[in-house]
Amino acid sequence: MKATSIKGLLMILLFATIMATGCKQVEVRQETKVEVKDGWYFLNGEKYFIKAIGYEIGARPGQDPYKETISDLSRMRADMKILKDGGFNAIRTWSQLSEEQLQLVQESGLKIIFGIWLKPDEDYGDAEYMKRSEELVRKVVAYTKKYDCVISYLILNEPMTDHIYKVGANEMATMLTTMKRILNTEHPGIPVGISGNAATDDFIDMNLLDFYGYNCYDYGGGQVGTMGMGGFLNWCNQLNKNEKPMIITEFGYSVSDMGWGQYGGNTMEAQKEGVIKNYRSILDAGAVGACPFYYADGWWKGGKPAVHDDTPEEWFGYWGYSDLNDSVGTPRPVWFALVTYMKGLVVSPKNQEIYGNTIPLELFLDDEVKYVSVKLHDSILFTQEVKKAGFLTDAIRYAPKGMEDAELVFEFSDATKKVVKTESVFVLLSEAEVVLPKLSLTIDPADNLANAKKCTMKMTLSDLGKFKIVSDLQYNFNFHLGWESGPEGKMVVPESKDQKDIVLEQSNIIPENCWVMVASAGVTVKYGKFTKRIHDQKMVYRDTWYKGIGR
Repeated sequence: MKATSIKGLLMILLFATIMATGCKQVEVRQETKVEVKDGWYFLNGEKYFIKAIGYEIGARPGQDPYKETISDLSRMRADMKILKDGGFNAIRTWSQLSEEQLQLVQESGLKIIFGIWLKPDEDYGDAEYMKRSEELVRKVVAYTKKYDCVISYLILNEPMTDHIYKVGANEMATMLTTMKRILNTEHPGIPVGISGNAATDDFIDMNLLDFYGYNCYDYGGGQVGTMGMGGFLNWCNQLNKNEKPMIITEFGYSVSDMGWGQYGGNTMEAQKEGVIKNYRSILDAGAVGACPFYYADGWWKGGKPAVHDDTPEEWFGYWGYSDLNDSVGTPRPVWFALVTYMKGLVVSPKNQEIYGNTIPLELFLDDEVKYVSVKLHDSILFTQEVKKAGFLTDAIRYAPKGMEDAELVFEFSDATKKVVKTESVFVLLSEAEVVLPKLSLTIDPADNLANAKKCTMKMTLSDLGKFKIVSDLQYNFNFHLGWESGPEGKMVVPESKDQKDIVLEQSNIIPENCWVMVASAGVTVKYGKFTKRIHDQKMVYRDTWYKGIGR
């Protein structure tokens, strides 16, 4: 008989310890160090892109996660495996998981952006609200701080502009900084943010928090319509001065039968194509994380959890359910498309950008990718064997011939050199400085909405040069009134004579209850295969009510 090994003795000791503690679970924890620097997340010293998905365990047929406590640990364990196997590295939640549920996330190897449901529609300055909210935050962090799968907290979801005005900007700022201080103190190093809707909360100074969290949906109108989704999110980043990481905490398309615009009524094919297009825009905007909305359809959202109503909010899922008795579900086409897309994420180069003779290369690769190549006109510009999964950085050297419209084709291959994903990125290459066409806005009133009853927006197009205008000019007055995108429209751009500036104008009445307005306009220009959305936008407040929470 062989002598007992040291490892064997340790296993015996561990078993004895478990028996002595009444078979209670002994927590085995691998430390993960979370750092936020240079606008990125770093986990254990390595740059990290958050490939998350919105997740609620109580969203299945017949369930309502906000009216009942649902554990369903066996189903959740299976979900975590599906997500992990699919290439996701995190989940995002809205309300708090129980400690038992959080343990399953820890065991799965996934990370979590942990939601704490502080009600967004109550009085932030009310002492009782603050007391309840503080108690909830302290109760939750008492157990979440034990788990290194928690890499961020979300403490508020989509506060509305009119509500912030009524309860007070300073009161909101105080509430946010108070909850952030509690979490930062009790769980040091873990960033705290909110998930503001970009269309309603773009005016909020996100530097009050540790990262910029935005929900953003591409329904073709509003500021997403004028600027493009990537342009809009990049503008939000610029408003915050690009000081901290930006995570897109919701985006997606509903496949309900009925809908309006692109809010519902989408085919599954449109959902698949739209989500991948959105993901690309999010990368182009400089985000460091993406959380598509969401894993499973929420039957409860129409008010009847046992019925899959034809309301858009009930059909955003990447997994759907055939009937009330189906608790497992089946994946939709968007699921397979997203699983493939995430195998290799191209952070740099970005679409619609201009590069000289050095093209910076930044990629996030999964375990399956063993080779990367980049082609231009079927010639290989770059190829490399991948030694380990995760972040890869390098540069492509190329001497442009004048101004080149370039379609850079990325190929990601497995160990057998079978291509598992391809993606094109469209850039402009030029060693000389490129003067892009410019769209500039002037608005009246420019400083205070209280100074006029009507807003006039003058839009000037200049410096077209070798570029062609290939779309109508789209404009929008976002009055931040509920979910309405505000007055908007399109205008045909007349031809420029003798390269003179093109000037267009639009006006709209300013509602008396409009507390902040963003006037924006955009048009697409093209040079060869290279297209770029040029846009401009102006933000104006009514008086000084925003002090403390706005910029």
